[in-house]
Amino acid sequence: MISLLLGCKDTGKNPASEEKQYFPVADYVRSQLHVIDSLQLPVTLYRSGENGSDTLLLSTKECLEMAAPFQNPDITDPAVASKFTETSFADQSIPSVSFNYTTKDEKLPLKRVDVVLHPDPALAEKVRTIYMEKMYSSGDTLIEEKLFWNNDHYYQILRTSRIGSAPPTLSQVKVVWDPTE
Repeated sequence: MISLLLGCKDTGKNPASEEKQYFPVADYVRSQLHVIDSLQLPVTLYRSGENGSDTLLLSTKECLEMAAPFQNPDITDPAVASKFTETSFADQSIPSVSFNYTTKDEKLPLKRVDVVLHPDPALAEKVRTIYMEKMYSSGDTLIEEKLFWNNDHYYQILRTSRIGSAPPTLSQVKVVWDPTE
């Protein structure tokens, strides 16, 4: 009987209170930006919107600043992570592993995050892409953003803005640091 009681000892861990371990998107983006900064890679901005299109060279500082939407909010922050649900699946046809994070919290601007990894049994898994969706208001304007990060190549932000019942305006920025892109 004593061994049975000792075997049923409370470990003090409550599964519901354990922190969720989500993919560190913000840390990953910072690591990509660190490579751009360290190597001083040439960065090109392709921009289009209602005022036309433009292509120009960006400073590293501008590249880092424009990537801010990918880092905020951080889904690994326990206060944010508690509002998200993770699903994952392995697709052997391409091969890839996808992690999907979604929320039903209407107050959060970040609605969805998809991380696609390339599995490698010999090395660490490598990020292929990150996709994010945001929706928030700024004054009387509803803003929807679709953010896409292509590992070691570029990031892209599609932004739709709508004021009241007026037609939406669409803008697109693509920041490229891979010269083969």
